[in-house]
Amino acid sequence: MKRQLILWISALGFSTLFYQQDLGLNMFLFAMIAVATVFFSRREAFARSDMRIATIVYLLTSLFVFTNHSALAIFMSFITYIVFAGTISGAKNAIYIQGINGLYQSFLGALHYYMSPKKERQIVTPQKKRDYGFILLCVLLVVGLPIIFASLYSHINPIFEKWVSAIDLSFISIPWLLMTLMGYILISNVTAPAALQMLTEADSALRQDMQEISISEAQEPILRKEQLLGSLVIGVLNALILFFLVVDIWYVTNNPFLHASELSKAVHEGVGALIASIVIAITLIVILFRGSLNFYKNNHRLRLLTYLWIFLNIVLVLVTAFKNYLYITDFGLTYKRIGVIIYLTLCITGLSTTYLKVAYRKNIYYLIRFNARIVFIVIVLMSSFSWNREITRYNLSQVARPDLTYIEFMSGNHMDLLYAFAKAYPEKFTASSLENIERKHTHYVEKLENETWQSTTLQGIKHRTK
Repeated sequence: MKRQLILWISALGFSTLFYQQDLGLNMFLFAMIAVATVFFSRREAFARSDMRIATIVYLLTSLFVFTNHSALAIFMSFITYIVFAGTISGAKNAIYIQGINGLYQSFLGALHYYMSPKKERQIVTPQKKRDYGFILLCVLLVVGLPIIFASLYSHINPIFEKWVSAIDLSFISIPWLLMTLMGYILISNVTAPAALQMLTEADSALRQDMQEISISEAQEPILRKEQLLGSLVIGVLNALILFFLVVDIWYVTNNPFLHASELSKAVHEGVGALIASIVIAITLIVILFRGSLNFYKNNHRLRLLTYLWIFLNIVLVLVTAFKNYLYITDFGLTYKRIGVIIYLTLCITGLSTTYLKVAYRKNIYYLIRFNARIVFIVIVLMSSFSWNREITRYNLSQVARPDLTYIEFMSGNHMDLLYAFAKAYPEKFTASSLENIERKHTHYVEKLENETWQSTTLQGIKHRTK
């Protein structure tokens, strides 16, 4: 009964926060409700470090919805909720397995629990047998009969009719009841023990370290040839990338990049080719160090050449990052240029984990699992910023000739910054642009002023307290 009371209180909280409301503070408040409900229902799960980390990340991304109110923050709040739900029953799984388990838990958790064998249910949460039919009958009679008799009595006495009419139950509606029911199902699912057991156990059983292999005399000649071939290939590629780096660094330091088209080609087209070359590089290294060659005693030369190649690829990424930096300082921030920063960060991560794979004899599953978690962390960090505001603030204050049309047609919560700039420098805009900015700013201000306590945002609070 205690569990049901907690579930229904949480469900009422859910409908209060989200019924006919925009997203804002309610996302963070619901995250706190969800965490508290899971804590009281499944306290043992919080003894694990991965569960505590998933909880903190979920609360942070939900807080970002309040502080930034960006589409990315809202999206990541849903994603981290799924990961949070998947971490409850799946201990220390890969991030994508936690995501799959989270989806299963969120939609079918309670159904899984009630359809599981009785013994399994009793081990998890021993419960006394209750007569739910009798409980439902009591609720119907205790609530329904007074409503019927109150309606009849209101026809007998006009004063009583006036009192009954004064009771405002307009907040109770079919959509509100459905929202409450949805909240109950959501909370019930996330608190019920559920996981795709076969998938979870298979993921947990996968090794990330290579099992040491004994090399026989018959394998020695084959491994010697593989080591020689690998050394020749990696050696040639090292010479090639070194030559390319010298040419590219000379080109960057001696070419002023006067035109945006030159920088665009150097950055955007270069990034595509760079990512392709790094994927091929990592694939080649994985193929070379796939098995017995990791434990071949005479593979030192190949290892050193591989480490050098990884290092030179990282230098190549940094040179491309410098070109992107020049592009940003001269022509401003855009989502594409921010995307380039993310791609290059992930490239360095992939190369670094490839080094760890070779140095510590890890397998390909280690690469997939580790890099998937890094991608997740990077996107979470990106959701902590309101990029519309950052792009607008940087371009208007740091760039000599900002692309005002790009900023004008960005959708989001940056209109107060652009409006203030347009008021200060109207000569930089056409009449139609000024009119468009005025209209968008008015709509933006109206939206902030009409925020309810559930959907309020940090920007709205700042605006209303000016």
